[in-house]
Amino acid sequence: MTNNLKILIADDSELMRIVMKGFFTKLLTSPEIKQASNLNETFDFVKNEPFDLLILDINMPNGDSNPKTVTEIHAIQPGLKVCMFSGNDKSLLEQSYYDAGAIGFIQKDEKMGNSARELVDKLFKD
Repeated sequence: MTNNLKILIADDSELMRIVMKGFFTKLLTSPEIKQASNLNETFDFVKNEPFDLLILDINMPNGDSNPKTVTEIHAIQPGLKVCMFSGNDKSLLEQSYYDAGAIGFIQKDEKMGNSARELVDKLFKD
C-alpha cells in the first residue's frame, strides 16, 4: 500500500522538509505531501485533514514536540502513524516517544535516507 499516501512533514527547517519530501517522493508512488513549519501549523493540518504518516520534528517554533504532543495528535487522529524526526540524540529520547505511541524515530544525520526507507518498508510495503 504505497500508492497515494498522505504525508505531513513538520519541521522548522525548509531544507529538512525538502530533503524528506524528496525521500518520500522516491520511495512511494504518488504521495500527497503537505508541510508545516511549526507546531501550530502541524496541529491545524492534523485537525483538518486525515494523514497516513506524520514526520514530526522535536524542536520547533511555537512549542517543542514532546511525548505528550504525540498523545495529543493521536487524540485527534488515532490511526495516524507518527515518526519523530530530530537532530537530538535518539538514544536518549526514543523510548519515551515510543511509549507515547510514535512508531519510529529518524535521526537527522547521514543515514536519514536509509531510515526513511526502513520506515516505509516497515509500515507500507505489502
